[in-house]
Amino acid sequence: MVAIIGAGPAGSFTAYCLAKAGQQVDVFEEHSKIGNPIQCSGVITPVLESLIHIKKEIVVNKIKAVRFYAPNKQFFDVKIKEDYVFDRSLLDQYVAEQAEKAGARFHLNSRFNGLTEGKKIKYRINNTTKETDILIGADGPYSKVAKEAGMFGKRTFITGMQARAKATIENKHRVEIFLGYGEFGWLIPENESIARIGIVDTKDPSKMFYKLLKEKEGAINCFQSGMIPLYNPKVQTQKKNIYLVGDAAAMVKAPTHGGILFSLLAGQQLAKAIAEKKNYESLWREKIGKDLWLNLKIRNVLCRCSEKDLNLLVQYFQQEKLKSILRSHVRDFPTKFTAKLFWREPRLLRFAAKGLRELVNPLA
Repeated sequence: MVAIIGAGPAGSFTAYCLAKAGQQVDVFEEHSKIGNPIQCSGVITPVLESLIHIKKEIVVNKIKAVRFYAPNKQFFDVKIKEDYVFDRSLLDQYVAEQAEKAGARFHLNSRFNGLTEGKKIKYRINNTTKETDILIGADGPYSKVAKEAGMFGKRTFITGMQARAKATIENKHRVEIFLGYGEFGWLIPENESIARIGIVDTKDPSKMFYKLLKEKEGAINCFQSGMIPLYNPKVQTQKKNIYLVGDAAAMVKAPTHGGILFSLLAGQQLAKAIAEKKNYESLWREKIGKDLWLNLKIRNVLCRCSEKDLNLLVQYFQQEKLKSILRSHVRDFPTKFTAKLFWREPRLLRFAAKGLRELVNPLA
């Protein structure tokens, strides 16, 4: 028996994989409806289709280009294969539906209240004690499963502020990224008039958010904000038969702070570890660990850049020889192309003093 706490994409996809492998799976979700509240930009690369079939009804827009703005308003555009902008609530519900069809059982309004001593894993849902052979925490960045199991460790959180808003949108198929607004800001179109506008920041997120909103002439429809865990390479994700996946394990791509794709990839490896009695830590680290690590290093370098540095970076990336590298690789996996960027443009190495040296050798 497997019990999963949390019915977000990480929990539901892990349940889907386990149920398909013949495991008896129960998923417990504290909210009355799967998919609420929304705390995510909802943009995912097409790699997702290699994991689960995408139903067109949950896709609200398709992105064909990304524009990166420097603080001085200079920019460069990169054409991409096609990113999906999801209705995040419907995406969560869809993944849960697939898990349910595979045989997983879902229990809403079911809050995890802690662990108790016992031969099997004993845990409390709404103050009712239950037993399971395996417990999986997919319960978000402040994972109570991680805390109860002594696996929470030292964590860093970053504030993400986002709103759906009426806004000035030049091209509904192009995402805009704004460097210099906190860590960065974004405008993600849903259609010709509605966009998701947001920023991530550790210092003054509210100030940066409203500055960007004003510049894009945004009128807020609703907020979609939350705290984002920063990936920690030392994170513990397995303790006997208790496991962590997704935001509960801080499996977040640090430069963009997106976590859905890596959560699903980790969930796939967790199901494999359980079904084949293999070590989960080894499997997920082999699959996505190096890219999570390198993404973290890239984020740390960008955070140490001055406005002048960011202006220079955008200037470098205006060159076709660099844009072609970005265009031909999936940006989730920088281990596949980072070295090529340095080879094509050695001047990027001037950022070595800010830690860029570590990026040349992602195994260092």
